[in-house]
Amino acid sequence: MKTVMTFFPETRLAKLAARPGGMMRDIAIENATQSVEGMRGEGDEAIKREMDVIEKVIEGVQNNRIPVDQTKLILQHADQLVTLAATFGYEPLARCMRSLCDVADGVIRAGIDDSAPIAVHVHSMRLLAPGSAVLDAEQIELVLGELAKILTHYEFRPIAADDPQIPISR
Repeated sequence: MKTVMTFFPETRLAKLAARPGGMMRDIAIENATQSVEGMRGEGDEAIKREMDVIEKVIEGVQNNRIPVDQTKLILQHADQLVTLAATFGYEPLARCMRSLCDVADGVIRAGIDDSAPIAVHVHSMRLLAPGSAVLDAEQIELVLGELAKILTHYEFRPIAADDPQIPISR
């Protein structure tokens, strides 16, 4: 067997990474947490704006039928809400919005135009939104459990189930 020598070229990035300095991990996390907390007001306003867009779409639905382009619009804004809610620690709202994304995606894939499963999620998001009436853990799980039944009823799969790179955390 022949011995192989491996040469790792010294790059600027490698030099910077090897240098001492920076800050401790715990301090960096604390600083990041404080930074996010400092933006909470802006985040809550962004959440409200995204929710308003989704509600306007649902209010415009006629005869319980929603066009695919409107469903895609809801999916886009619900996806933004997943990120915002998770960033600011509104986990029940994030779970509700992930479920809405799954339902909207399922409606699109199935080629149906029934707005009812989407409308239920839209009404539920207000229950879980920042500044709404405070629900206890049992009530939150009841709401989220009922939303999960919609996925089961329509036999929709979570979007993450189609992509092995996305961890499913419900």
